[in-house]
Formats: sequence, structure tokens, C-alpha cells
Amino acid sequence: MSVYENRNAYITSTGSFLPGEPVGNEEMESVLGLVNNKESIFREKILNSNGIKSRHYALDKSGNPTHLTDQLAAEAIKASVIERGCEPASLDMFAVGTTLPDILAPGIASMVHGRVGGKNADIVSTSGICGAGAAAMKAAIMSVISGQHKRVVACGTERPSAIMRGSRFEKESEVEQDRNGVAKSYQYFNADFLRWMLSDGAGAVIIDDEPKAEGLSLNVEWIETCSFANKLDTCMYMGVNNPNEMTPQNTWVENIDKDKVLDPGILLLRQDTRLLNENIIKLAVDFAVEVKEKHGLPDVDWFLPHISSFYFHEKLSTAYQERGINIPLDKWFTNLERKGNTGSASIFIMLDELFQSGKIKDGEKVLLMIPESGRFSFTYVLLTAVVR
Repeated sequence: MSVYENRNAYITSTGSFLPGEPVGNEEMESVLGLVNNKESIFREKILNSNGIKSRHYALDKSGNPTHLTDQLAAEAIKASVIERGCEPASLDMFAVGTTLPDILAPGIASMVHGRVGGKNADIVSTSGICGAGAAAMKAAIMSVISGQHKRVVACGTERPSAIMRGSRFEKESEVEQDRNGVAKSYQYFNADFLRWMLSDGAGAVIIDDEPKAEGLSLNVEWIETCSFANKLDTCMYMGVNNPNEMTPQNTWVENIDKDKVLDPGILLLRQDTRLLNENIIKLAVDFAVEVKEKHGLPDVDWFLPHISSFYFHEKLSTAYQERGINIPLDKWFTNLERKGNTGSASIFIMLDELFQSGKIKDGEKVLLMIPESGRFSFTYVLLTAVVR
């Protein structure tokens, strides 16, 4: 039984879509393209650290795009609906999150609803980075728990390859040498770093107000989210060169006039890796302790953490144990090595693989953890398996 006044929401189906064939580490740069005809000086080190062996891109072998972001979402939703044995017309709401939509307006949920079809429906578009998918999931769950809707879909979808191709970095690479006298500047690293971290894909879950008649459903016990933006600077960003010195004049929206020369770095996605390393583990564990104090935390049978890199794997495990949260590593489930870091879609793609595996048994507890380093926010979700 959930904590929400005897109302329940159940994940009854899952789906995911990963475009194209898996791309191995040695193929990445040929697909994404070189920067100024030079190989990245950071690629090998970053890949050795993050532990990702393959990922998917919505690009062909020549680096040309094959899908839109909303198309990836639509494919994931169709997969979840078909597995459920129902039609898009049964969906009362589309909640969709992404980091970088194909167009600035309207919202991603409108575009996905239009592509999937079905009946007139409620929509929620959520923005952010990894937390965009968690926010979509929460909106969908709470709409069912409130009694407003009976069946909804939540989805995370990402296509970072659109801004990770080598041609996007050429001017920035040239300017960085002029700015700093060296090509290895930290500012350039913060952008190039993400080329070897992020990849494309989408995932979705169907949420109902009751478990399905046969098979596996996951009852939502609770979902908790917390932002630490009141305490910390921006860590992952796009649309400004320095988010901590932002003014009305130096953001992207003020720098696209025809008479202005757009700074080549302003539309690159960057991450302050120093700020990330200093805070991400501590805050994830601090919030877990808060959630445990609020709800308690039973023995977990499956722990699905969205970790961006295996660099954080044992560090996070150790930090949990030091604060009295004991989740043995043999309870952890991730497909990061094979399916890559797909941002807001990652938790959906992980959950889909586990849900479809047949390994979850009746009564087992499944804990999800979704961090976002944009300005540091975290989501935890506790699920209980119901098998009929």
C-alpha cells in the first residue's frame, strides 16, 4: 500500500527504444566526427573512467541524423502500449521530459502526443536534464494517485548526438586556444567531456490506477524529489558561457540577432566536473537519509541508480553504507555499460530491461534513484512488485 491516503498507482508496462546498432568505443569518433580533423585528447581517458562499452546514436554511419527526439519517445511509448495489449486511445495523459527538444515551442509532450495519436489527452512537458524524466514520472504518478486519470504514460527521451557532432565544436576549439593559449583548457574539456558520456534513446512506462489482471505490476509506494539549487551553483548547462555570471545580455536568447556574432561556445552543453565530483555523491546520500527518516527504507531487492559513470559506482555504495543505508552491490542493476548514459531516459530504459526480464518476484522491493547535476536535484522512488 502506498503512503498516498489509500490511493495507488501501478506501473503496468514498460517500453524503450534505442536507435540504430550499438556503437562501440572505437567507432564513436568516426560517427560523431573529428574536431578540426584531430582526435580528441580526452576521449580515451574519459571512456576508461566511465566504463561504457557501447551506446546508440540517432545517426547513420556518416553522422547524419535518423530520428527526431519526439520520434524516439513515440517509439518507446508504442512499445509499452503494444506490450500492454492496449491502444493509444486508452491514455489519459502524456508526461514527457527531455533535455533538448527538437524545437523550442510547443512543448515536447505536445509533439509526442501528436506523433503517437490516440484521444484528446492531458499533457505535461518537463525540462531539465536527467531530472526531466523523473519529473515526468512524478507528474504521471500523482495524476493517477489524485484520481484525475486512470491510465497515463510517462516518458524520458534524449538525442544529445544532435549537439555532439565534431562540426559543432570546431569554432570553439579554435577560440579556446586564443582565449587561453592552450588547447587543453578546462572550459573546453567541460564540453568535450560530455561527447564521450552521453547517447540517444527513449523509455516509457504505463501507469494505471490498478494492477493488471495477469503478470507483473509495480505499486508506487512513494516518490520523493529534492533540489539543492538554493545551496549550489549551476553544474551542467547550455545557452550561456558562465551561468554564475548570467545577465539578460549574455544568454543565447540575446545573442541570436542577425547583427551579433554568436559566441561559438554558447550553444555547447557543458558540465563543471569539479563541482560535480565535490557534491553529487554527498547530496545523493544526504537526501537518501532524509527519505529514510520520512518513510523508512525496507530491504531492497533491486536498486536501479542512474549513474552517469562507473567512476561513481563504488563511491556511492561506500557512502551509502557509511550513512547506514545498506544496499549490497549484488542488489544493484544497471545497463550503463551496454546502453550508455541517456540522461532523462536512462531510468526508464533500465526499468524496462528489468521489468521485461522476468526476474522480479511478487512482493519484491525496487528502489529507483535519479540524480541531476544541472543544479543538483535528486529523486527516489520505491516500488513493490505485484504478480498475478
